[in-house]
Amino acid sequence: MAVPMVCIFPHSDKEFRTPDALRDFISDALIALEGRYLFGKIGWKDKNFKSKVIPGSLVLFRKKGFIVGQAISRTMIQELVPPEDGETETGEKAVYYHEIFFITDSIKVYPKLLSVQKIEGWANRKLDPRYYSIIGTRQAYEKSFGVK
Repeated sequence: MAVPMVCIFPHSDKEFRTPDALRDFISDALIALEGRYLFGKIGWKDKNFKSKVIPGSLVLFRKKGFIVGQAISRTMIQELVPPEDGETETGEKAVYYHEIFFITDSIKVYPKLLSVQKIEGWANRKLDPRYYSIIGTRQAYEKSFGVK
């Protein structure tokens, strides 16, 4: 039986200029979109990343060296056929190839930014800021950090 995981969703400067811009997206737009989150090209190093992000997985939203918020997945990552055209927060044209939906009541931003170094210490590995990563099970993460 699959177990809900904890994963990192990184964000480039082309998507969001600052951690605060990502926070605004999470707290406003992501909720207004009923938890629908779109991906451009997904870069991941973890084997079978897409299939490991199951409903109930905890997603941590990363900008540079910080985690700015979290959400719990309602769906798996699905491919968009055809891809959708859109625009990033910075106004650049974007093409979206995948989507995932989050439970809207689970979407939250952190009042204080969480250092990625703290997460790396828990995961016992360095996390590349360009790649989507699985870092452990949701249950172990919540136990260690006392969050839900």
